[in-house]
Amino acid sequence: MRRIIAGFATSIDGFIKGPKGDIDWITYDKEQFKELEKQWAETDTMFHGRVTYEEVIQMQTGKGKQANPFAHMKHYVFSKTLRSVADGFILVKGDTVKEVKRIKSEPGKNIAVFGGANLLSFLLNHDMVDELVLAICPVLLGGGIRFFPNLKKRMNFKLTESKSYSSGLVQLTYEKKEVKSTGKKK
Repeated sequence: MRRIIAGFATSIDGFIKGPKGDIDWITYDKEQFKELEKQWAETDTMFHGRVTYEEVIQMQTGKGKQANPFAHMKHYVFSKTLRSVADGFILVKGDTVKEVKRIKSEPGKNIAVFGGANLLSFLLNHDMVDELVLAICPVLLGGGIRFFPNLKKRMNFKLTESKSYSSGLVQLTYEKKEVKSTGKKK
């Protein structure tokens, strides 16, 4: 079965966007990007939340137009409010758990969660994320959009890799840790 890997940049104080939705504080480290390119080669599908999807579309069509570096991947947008999405994206409006399980069971490479704190929280709450890759940027924002805004339960992860870069960026990779039941009632 395919793995879902969520990779996000976060501030030291746990925000993925600043108070005004800003992301200019994210550390872009060339050495880390070389390593990310290797991970992206093992990924053929991306999940986007609605807000992130809209930002991606704006980057591709707006002022300062940027090409989609993930154009070779299949892109799913999870939204309850959108009626349609641009060419190259697939809108998912139905039962998210059912759709994610279906996509995850299809043949293919890894699936990346690209933006969407609410989408990430939803997937975590339903035990659908296999790995978290946190790029911790050397900044305190003091407010903004929290990394995990709607978690409903405790989840355990195991650190599998940590790397620090000369830019001050620290990347931590965590794998979902299965909790073994003791069979005892509390």
